[in-house]
Amino acid sequence: MRHLPSLPAGRLLAVIATAALVACGGGGDEDNTPQPSGLVPTPPTLGATLADQAASLRPFAPGATWVYNGNTNGSSYSNTVTHTAATVGVDEHSTNLLNAGAASVNVALLNGNVVQPEPVDVDGDGVVDLANAIELRSPVRQGDQIVYFDQRLVDAFDDVDGDGRKESFDLAVYSQVTGRETVDLGGALPNVQAVRVDNVTKGRLVLSGGGASQPVLSATQTTWYTEDYGVVRRRIDQPDDTGLGRVISVETLVSVSGL
Repeated sequence: MRHLPSLPAGRLLAVIATAALVACGGGGDEDNTPQPSGLVPTPPTLGATLADQAASLRPFAPGATWVYNGNTNGSSYSNTVTHTAATVGVDEHSTNLLNAGAASVNVALLNGNVVQPEPVDVDGDGVVDLANAIELRSPVRQGDQIVYFDQRLVDAFDDVDGDGRKESFDLAVYSQVTGRETVDLGGALPNVQAVRVDNVTKGRLVLSGGGASQPVLSATQTTWYTEDYGVVRRRIDQPDDTGLGRVISVETLVSVSGL
């Protein structure tokens, strides 16, 4: 494990940045069985089927363009998303994804699921944790929960409590399909009923010397999907650089072409 700053917010933000680019998904295999973080909730009871096929909510359309207007803590921005043909599926290019700058991700269909094939090292240890990451699973059902990463990272932080030993860090990344919600789109687009999926990242410092339980830092990236347009809204609520405040970015579809 590489050396990490003693402030857990910095570690969590690095993971969130990775999750924002890949939209979370999948699951990786480890050489041994790691200790779980204890931060993943019990899965809710599965509810109604919201879409028989995940691909109906995530069109693959080379040449198509989606334009979003966004806001980050009161400051406006825009994001333009385009699809280009790829060997598998499409490459999705964003000019300013959730106001975090340009991003690109490969999206494909595998076994009926919308996946992101590119490997991802979530915890920065040089080992791939996610491959063929599931973004949407068929059928898309309310309450469906996918756990992407759930580990206690041992000796992940330099000594914080002064006992001469490194600290560990609990880290969990998971998603839940919460249901359908009304989304007010921009421009000339109508209001829509969209499927909402929450991708949650949680982190907690674990002191080697014991003592009081440390607070859980969390971030939630939410995506809304429709059959007509694909992704119509994105939102991320995450800690700021201090870990004390929040940064919230929301972007909503205002125009689409090429579908």
